[in-house]
Amino acid sequence: MEPVPVAEKLLKTKLFGFSVQRLIQAFAVPMAPGLILTVLNFPAIIFGPIVILGAVIGISVYIRTPSGQNPAAWLIGMIKFKLGPDSFYWKPVQFDDDPVEIQTGEMNSITDEDPAETQTNESMVGNENTIENLDFEAIHDDGVIETDEAYSLIIEIEARPWLILDKQSRQAVYQSFSQFLMGIKSPIQIFTLPIPYDADDYTESLKESNNHKIDTESKLLEYGRIQHAQWLENVVEMGDIRDRRHFIMVTAQKHKQNEQDASDNFLDRINPTSDDVDQEKRYDELWSRAQSVTSALPRTGVSTDIINEREDTLKILYYYYKGRRPPENFNHGLLTKAPSESDMEDIDTQSVL
Repeated sequence: MEPVPVAEKLLKTKLFGFSVQRLIQAFAVPMAPGLILTVLNFPAIIFGPIVILGAVIGISVYIRTPSGQNPAAWLIGMIKFKLGPDSFYWKPVQFDDDPVEIQTGEMNSITDEDPAETQTNESMVGNENTIENLDFEAIHDDGVIETDEAYSLIIEIEARPWLILDKQSRQAVYQSFSQFLMGIKSPIQIFTLPIPYDADDYTESLKESNNHKIDTESKLLEYGRIQHAQWLENVVEMGDIRDRRHFIMVTAQKHKQNEQDASDNFLDRINPTSDDVDQEKRYDELWSRAQSVTSALPRTGVSTDIINEREDTLKILYYYYKGRRPPENFNHGLLTKAPSESDMEDIDTQSVL
């Protein structure tokens, strides 16, 4: 029988089957007082019980420390937990105007002021918060999002593998992306959507393989494909496995001919600039900026795709604001109404005649 190769490092860090590192971490803190007394030449009647007690504590720590955790850190954490305060400061999320009650014990509570809002939501197409930007003025057939202040386009970015790149390739990506940022002449926004992982294509390929299997194929293989597809669907659903989609938002303001040169001083606010700006030119400027981004980004190794379909834009916005899978389609249903009483009277009259 050939010998099984074992890593040399594992042989050096094992003592009678126990990890030397974990033994040191478990016994270092409990044994430290006894060892210090021994070095200081205290009599055995003093340091002896302390050393024995430290050894017992070290064994208990070694046994009770969960796998993968540092025994010394676990011991210190347990000491803080046992000796720490028995009260806590609980401040729940406050949605109403009622005062917040903070529990300091089993029977006592104090009243605190309402928590201040510390989190703000930034919208993709403006400086207002998300709620105020839900009412879009229009979403055009070519995917353009129109608000009161701007036109916007969404560009999807297909991410490239990063971990497999060597140092030189990563440096090249850094330089290409820096050149892209320096070449931007208009503001952009980069955002990422965590979405449920879509394994439908893979499961459909498994089912398709069963439909086109050869006659001599084993029934066990067919059954295995079915079970594997069901297992994968259950894992994705129950584990809430997520994927990510990456986007860039390109925007063109409606009421500014040149957004970089325009200043937001008081005189600019009272000047009637909206009538002087050709909206069709601003619309064309939006597409020009989107084409500029899509032509410059491939140098970094990623692929780009302008979302130029209204249905696709609606799905992205639906998931961005609601955080769940959008419906199959956004087409409006037909409204069917029953005939009114006057219509029924006309029908009865015609039938009599």
